[in-house]
Amino acid sequence: MEARVAAGVPADEESGLLPRARPPAAAVRGRTPSSSSSAAAPRRAPPPAVWATVDGPLGMPLEEAEGHARRFFLWGFACLPFLWAINCCYFWPVLRSPAASSPTAFAPIRPYVVRSAVGFTIFAAVLLTWATTFIIGGERLFGPVWKDLVMYNVADKLGLTGFMG
Repeated sequence: MEARVAAGVPADEESGLLPRARPPAAAVRGRTPSSSSSAAAPRRAPPPAVWATVDGPLGMPLEEAEGHARRFFLWGFACLPFLWAINCCYFWPVLRSPAASSPTAFAPIRPYVVRSAVGFTIFAAVLLTWATTFIIGGERLFGPVWKDLVMYNVADKLGLTGFMG
């Protein structure tokens, strides 16, 4: 790395944080460009790096990713279903890649992330249905029991609104 820094390559570029600038072909080969440059073999781009997390190279290594995905999934059952949503967002590259073409490194992580997506979808559907029922239905749906269900009436009954004026 010292040789690259001495050659004028910044340390951020070496660590992969910045894209590398390609030098002109003439500087690479030490020749002057000629009209026969089309005879040179085309360069292949390196395969893209595989990262399990949204953070890319700044995220966690694949060895730790399975443990984190499992913990987020299991803690989602402890009345914390929004951890399932966080699991899906953080491991979005795993969730986005199709199962057939996903890298083998994603295999241990994928079940936890997919199950988190299913769990959060079910939780969100139930929560939305519950909220919509109370918002739209109201007193017409619940009848006289509505006055006992509404939260501000419960606060009045328990004497919790006296300090508000």
